[in-house]
Amino acid sequence: MTGRSETGGGPSARGEGDPLAAIGASPMAAAIRAHDWTDLGLGRREDWPAGVAALVALMLESRQPMFLLWGAEHRLVYNDAYVALLGAKHPAALGRPFLDVWREARDPLAALVERVFAGHPAYRDDIRLDLDRGEGLKEAHFAFSLSPIRDAAGAVGGLFCVCTETTATVLAQRRQRLAEERLRESEDNYRHAVELSPQIAWTTQGDGTVDQVSIRWRDLTGLAHTGTSWLDALHPEDRPRAREAWRRSLAEGRPLWLEMRARMRSGDYRWFLSRAYPRFGADGAILRWYGTTEDIHERKIGEEYLRSIIETVPDAMIVTDAEGTVRSFSQAAERCFGYRAEEVIGANVRLLLPERHRAVHAAALGRHRPESEGGKGGEAERVIRGRRKDGTTFPMSLSIGEIRTGTERVFASFIRDLTEKRQAEKRVEEMQAELLHMSRFTALGEMASALAHELNQPLTAISNYLGACRRLVERAPDGRGAEPEDLLARAIADAAGQAKRAGEIIRALRAFAGRSEGRRQREALPKLLDEASALALVGTRDADIALRIEIDPAVRVVIADRVQIQQVVVNLMRNAIEAMQGRPHRELRIVARPAAGGTHVEILVEDTGPGLPPEIAAKLFQPFHTTKPNGMGVGLSICRGIVEGHGGRIAAEANEAGGTTFRFTVPCPPAEGRTHAA
Repeated sequence: MTGRSETGGGPSARGEGDPLAAIGASPMAAAIRAHDWTDLGLGRREDWPAGVAALVALMLESRQPMFLLWGAEHRLVYNDAYVALLGAKHPAALGRPFLDVWREARDPLAALVERVFAGHPAYRDDIRLDLDRGEGLKEAHFAFSLSPIRDAAGAVGGLFCVCTETTATVLAQRRQRLAEERLRESEDNYRHAVELSPQIAWTTQGDGTVDQVSIRWRDLTGLAHTGTSWLDALHPEDRPRAREAWRRSLAEGRPLWLEMRARMRSGDYRWFLSRAYPRFGADGAILRWYGTTEDIHERKIGEEYLRSIIETVPDAMIVTDAEGTVRSFSQAAERCFGYRAEEVIGANVRLLLPERHRAVHAAALGRHRPESEGGKGGEAERVIRGRRKDGTTFPMSLSIGEIRTGTERVFASFIRDLTEKRQAEKRVEEMQAELLHMSRFTALGEMASALAHELNQPLTAISNYLGACRRLVERAPDGRGAEPEDLLARAIADAAGQAKRAGEIIRALRAFAGRSEGRRQREALPKLLDEASALALVGTRDADIALRIEIDPAVRVVIADRVQIQQVVVNLMRNAIEAMQGRPHRELRIVARPAAGGTHVEILVEDTGPGLPPEIAAKLFQPFHTTKPNGMGVGLSICRGIVEGHGGRIAAEANEAGGTTFRFTVPCPPAEGRTHAA
């Protein structure tokens, strides 16, 4: 590889010295001087072509990474700046074949090298190579310009490359692009999340002017609502309140919390909850507001339904906190205690208790038992006394339930005024005592009637026998002790008179027991049957009886002794309830309807019991006949006596359900009969 000096291709003249002498003492200059190039295609350094020597000198003077390939084996010569690109391959790479140095990237580099040695320059602003520079294969990027070097004959003898590693820049750009893509994706996801969220996002400028609103708001209302036009969509009743709330938040820099109604495309209004929070600058000024608007229509309607239900519940409801402060006071509570809600809310619940009971019952009404005492959940019903606004006290039942809202505990107290219940219980007790008295009186009459029936015949016989004795004495011949005979006749006559008198007394007693009129007057039949049913069902809750009362509108009044007829109904119902014990279907039916003829009302008591055997049915109304282990056998006999005493009839028969139907009649006013006849 020699050339003429005028073309830069010939050898340097002997005696001209080292062609790299003027370069200085850089590490690569020293390495090139020290390297033996004799057998590497370039020959002795003093014999290098002037062009090659000039390029090597240029490289060594530059801080730009450069390298030179020369000869058929593409021997590598490089400068100090190229050392950093070689990494651990330096210094062994100096003078070695280029493709051996970068054997891990041989395929992409070989094609470029061969192209340049074929006389075609090449430029790449980015080429990716996976290189091992002492740390394993890693991605690397380069920008370079490759130029062919020709010898004196014009043939390509070498390759000159100016290159720059762009790995850091490319990777940074890639990270930036990835970050931008992720940001765009995040923004896109946020946009979709905002549009699909039930909450409508919006922002305003620092002065409250709306500048961004979710598309969903426009879809719902048909309006963009930027600026201040959002107020136009609100219900006219809500606009002043919304305007004032927004003005106050802007002035004070406090978060907004506003429930209002907005008009939809359909023209209907729905409830929404708007919340907004400010973002402040370094100087404390509000930069922007960020808000959301959420559709709460179903929740609001549900609250209204719940409120209406609570207000219609007959029991009073009071909500208090753990300190006994009243938070809610229902309309039923207002009616019960006489206070208006605004008079009680905020006050302590002790206000509703009598002075002497406050210390005992305040904890029960206003506070719940600690969980350690078993107070978790609800508290059993208790009866205490309450105090009305006018100072009067009354009995009330109290049930307390605990409600937890996060860390807060509140208590719902359900209160029922027991005044009417106590009065009704007292009335029931009085009616029971009255019925018991009448039952005993009637039983006494029935027993007296039975005794009169049994004793009347012997007494009659005594009277007859004594009458016969007197007649015999009167027909005796004169002169046989007239005075004793007179005494005997008088004694016998007196005995007969007393026996006759006893019989009349017994008959009178029987007549009194069987035909006593009692206190018969006009009585409302529905009330009579309702009271009797209530008495009959006392203590039968576990019997699971289905009761039906059917009263024909044509029979609303009867002429009767109310207590006696109720005694009949109670007796028949009690018998029916006992008969249905253990039966799978227990239904008791009371029917009142006009009887044939229009002068009486027929009352039926039907059960679904086992029915009556024929042998029992034949003796059903006889006194002292019973099928109960502890029965006296006078109940149905008393019923018959009462009904017949009212001019009615009583009977029993089997019904379609397999049970027994008792039917009896009671007289009714003439008007009732005419109604039936019509």
